[in-house]
Amino acid sequence: MSPSTPIRLVALDLDGTLLDSKSQISPRTRQAIADAVGRGVIVLPCTGRPLASLPPLVAQLPGIRYAITTNGAAVWDMGTDPLGAVYSRYADAARRQTHQPVRLLHRPMPPETAREAFALYQEYHGPLSIFSDGCAYLDAPGMELFQARKNRHLSTEARQPDDGRYHVVRDQPEWLSRHAHEVEKFCMFFDSAEIAQAALPRFRALPGVEAVQGSPDNVEVTAQGVDKGTALLALADMLGIPREATAAIGDSENDRAMLARAGVAAVMANALPEIRALGDIVSTRDNDHDGVAELFERLGL
Repeated sequence: MSPSTPIRLVALDLDGTLLDSKSQISPRTRQAIADAVGRGVIVLPCTGRPLASLPPLVAQLPGIRYAITTNGAAVWDMGTDPLGAVYSRYADAARRQTHQPVRLLHRPMPPETAREAFALYQEYHGPLSIFSDGCAYLDAPGMELFQARKNRHLSTEARQPDDGRYHVVRDQPEWLSRHAHEVEKFCMFFDSAEIAQAALPRFRALPGVEAVQGSPDNVEVTAQGVDKGTALLALADMLGIPREATAAIGDSENDRAMLARAGVAAVMANALPEIRALGDIVSTRDNDHDGVAELFERLGL
């Protein structure tokens, strides 16, 4: 498939899409991205993670400048030093070479909504991350649970090293009491996919929120109206790129909105069946076998 309108902007989900099951990017996929960038195409990560959790290998891809994070609650211009922009949100930023990114779009949760969502999360067991201003905040028990998940290798995100990207606070309720107006997103990994599935309707019933899943055992909450697709089109508008010249590549439930809103919806072979059904094109290869590179080739990039 070659779109009738040449693609000028491509948004890439990370986990299950750009990253393989070992949290790596293959040489073929790297080359496909470099070739597209060399032709003037804007390629950017579009992720549920905060800026601090953007993997350094993604920030160092050729031509990467913009990033959509926290399921669309923030859009960043990372300038000429994307890795420095990521490091600026690390807990140990003072010891690193950093660069301050420009936040082009910011849609935090209303404070009372954040408090209600947090209270509901407190009824469940699992590592709860709070994303704010590009940072990820956990408390010590949550960090222990997150590390245990990492040791079980339950997801590509769980495999990311604890290299300073997480801020560990003494007490999450205390932190929230002072920062409820700054919350971009909550993300909890539950003890099982079954518990997460049972919890999801309760979160979706909260007024003023969007509740989605990035994996079967998690629930992610942002402000109502916040999603990857809305952020993608907002950035495209800022850059003067029409909707029909945009493409999105994803695999999971939290990619649904960007696939629905982009000019071309490109879906990974390993995607959930209901997400594959949204695809204008679906790769024959999964994220462990250069599915993104295949889609770039089929899009004429």
